Amino acid sequence: LTEVGAVLVGGGELHERWSSLVGVDRPLSRGIQRFTGISQTMVDQAPPPGLVLPQFAKQLRGRVLVAHNARFDMGFLDREVERLTGRRIAAPVVDTVWLARRLLAGRQKRVGLASLAYFFGTSTRPCHRALADAEATAEILLALIGLARERGAETVADLVELSAPRARRLLAKRSLVAGAPRT
Repeated sequence: LTEVGAVLVGGGELHERWSSLVGVDRPLSRGIQRFTGISQTMVDQAPPPGLVLPQFAKQLRGRVLVAHNARFDMGFLDREVERLTGRRIAAPVVDTVWLARRLLAGRQKRVGLASLAYFFGTSTRPCHRALADAEATAEILLALIGLARERGAETVADLVELSAPRARRLLAKRSLVAGAPRT
């Protein structure tokens, strides 16, 4: 985890933007440096996770977390937040990868961030930097919300359900059946 970013979305618009590099104790590989444009010097001068992640968590308080390929990002975030606080992130999560897979089935095969940014014509191009990727994800989310509404989604819970991987949706249904009265 070398960088985190957030964009607040409300009323169909992008609002506040926030990002920070995160200081890490280990050297960055040359591949990661080339891939992200983040240098070792930048990370060496960045604040430690103990300062950055509470700020990030404050941005999330009472909000829904939206991420592109959420399982990947949440793995890093949860591990670091749990290491620092003993707790995991408790925000509901909408994953734009799974949401796009469900809503664009048959119309768009590739659901990578860059592919969806191109498909929806976002103003921000993802570049493997936290803020640009968060802005592109937010713009993609707004487009996907429009498509979800066409399918009857009205609430955040509907979006969370639509964006859940198939295995998680089946598990939720099994728990409903397990608690159902027998006739």
